[in-house]
Amino acid sequence: MATKKPSSAVAKSTKSTALATTSFTEDLEDLKNRLKAPGGDKITFKKRKFNLPNGDVLDFLDVVIVDFVYMNKFYSAAYQEDSIVPPDCFAIAPNGKDLSPSANSPDCQSQVGCAGCPQNQFGSKGKGKACSNRIVMAILPTDAGPETPFAIIDVPPTSLKGWQQYASSVARGLQRPPFGVVTHIEMDDSYDYAKLIFSDPQPLDDAEFISMIRSRREEARERLLTEPDVAAMQAANDAKPKSKLKAPVKRRA
Repeated sequence: MATKKPSSAVAKSTKSTALATTSFTEDLEDLKNRLKAPGGDKITFKKRKFNLPNGDVLDFLDVVIVDFVYMNKFYSAAYQEDSIVPPDCFAIAPNGKDLSPSANSPDCQSQVGCAGCPQNQFGSKGKGKACSNRIVMAILPTDAGPETPFAIIDVPPTSLKGWQQYASSVARGLQRPPFGVVTHIEMDDSYDYAKLIFSDPQPLDDAEFISMIRSRREEARERLLTEPDVAAMQAANDAKPKSKLKAPVKRRA
C-alpha cells in the first residue's frame, strides 16, 4: 500500500490557518476601532421616561439584555446637571466580587479593592455609600440584526436589588440567562427619581435570533468593559464657556 505524502496536506492546512488568522486579526482590529471611544449610545432617564440615543422618548422598553457588568463610581464633587465631570475613582468588572479601582482613576480611593474601600461602606455618605454601586447593561431591540448598535443602560443603585431578583427568577423559573428572554423595563411611578422595574420575561424561540445574540455577546462585553475616557470628559468640561461676571455697578454718592 502506497504511503501518502503529507507535504501538500500540511501546506494546505498552514495556508488555511494563516488565512483564518489574518481574517480574525482584521475583524478584531475593526472591533477595537468600534469600541475605542464609545459615546452617544446611552439611554438617559428624565421625568420617568427613557430617552433613547436616537432621540425617541419611551414610557417602557421591551428588549434583550445581551450582557451586563458591575461598576462602582466615586465623585468627590456634587452632581451638576450641566457639567460632565469624570469620576474620581471607578471600577468595572463582570463579577461584582472582582471590583477593584482602575489604575486610570484620577484619584484612586483604595489599594485593597472596592470591598475594603472606606468610600464603599454604608455610612460614608449619610446612611448610604459615597461610592455609587451600579450595573451597566448592553441591550438590543427585539428586531435587532448583526449590525444594530447596542444601547447602554446605567442601572442606578436603587434598582439593583430588583434586577438581581428578576435575573434569579428567570434563571430559576425559565432555566435561561437574561439574553435568552425579552425583558420588560419600566419606571416605578411611586418615586421621583429613576427606579427601574424588570418584569414579564418572554422566552426567545427564534433559533436564528438567539444565535445572532450569542455571536454579539463578546462585542457587548468589550463595550461594557471600556473605561470612561476621563481625560476627554474633563477636556470637554473645561472647554465649556464660562459665565462672565459683570463688574459691580458703582453706586452714586
